[in-house]
Amino acid sequence: MQKELKGKVISLAIKKVVKALVQEFDLTPTMRLIQVGEDPASSFYVHSILSAASNLGCKDELISLPKTASEQDLLSAIQAANADSNVHGIMLQKPLPKTMNDSLINMSIDPDKDIDALHPLNLGKILMQEDGFLPNTSAAVYYTLKYYDIDPAGKNVVILGRSNVVGKPLANMLLWKKPYANATVTVCHSRTRNLKEICQKASILIAAIGKPNFVTPDMIKDDAILIDVGINESIQPDGRSIYIGDIDYDACYEKALAITPVPGGIGRITTSLLYLNLVKASLIAKKINKNVDEYIDLKFSENHKK
Repeated sequence: MQKELKGKVISLAIKKVVKALVQEFDLTPTMRLIQVGEDPASSFYVHSILSAASNLGCKDELISLPKTASEQDLLSAIQAANADSNVHGIMLQKPLPKTMNDSLINMSIDPDKDIDALHPLNLGKILMQEDGFLPNTSAAVYYTLKYYDIDPAGKNVVILGRSNVVGKPLANMLLWKKPYANATVTVCHSRTRNLKEICQKASILIAAIGKPNFVTPDMIKDDAILIDVGINESIQPDGRSIYIGDIDYDACYEKALAITPVPGGIGRITTSLLYLNLVKASLIAKKINKNVDEYIDLKFSENHKK
């Protein structure tokens, strides 16, 4: 196993799968991306999503609502996308204004177009181990384990963070009865007692709490595998803005068996998985029952042989 678990190779492999599925089934997967306001960080992510579409044989439509938009304005935009048969996937850029009811908005998205897996039905499918959309960041962690042949079966896996978009769905994915799952999972959060001692028992530690450099060497055991989901902006003394993870990469590097970098790790994979979900949605719209994991496994295998 290599020390640094880079995300670029995984992202490229998944994008090849997206292209292959688009060509094989003559698809034109179309995403409607809805953004409220113009938060700079959100706008940067939106731009990165839009710029990837044409190279993958997909189409994107951006609906930009002003930051003064009401909850009903957003619900109307989502309903229009639900009703449009030419739109296969809906991506709702988060965070939303605090005046909006997140749960209500999530439930308004057609589950068959919910390519960010926000709807309770899609989250429930994860719990029941049924085929469906996976939250992109959680899926990025799962596919990282699969690509680098890191089998968590029977191992102690600790997840720092219990969010609905990463911690909770990822915990359930790692409990699946299938390859690269079957783990013994502990989910930690702000009320967890003896956090340091729990982390020290983890063979695989996954940090997703949004606290820069939170995980330090004294919190991990020798040869632990560290997966960093955090992306935190840090302003340097010279005024430069850089991004760092929830794990102190430099300090933990020597002690770890393997570690994902930030940037260039988990975050690098998420956009490709958004388009993989879009292809799934397009297949659903055409009533084509196809397990895309077969394509993923084949492509990962090809990359390992190089």
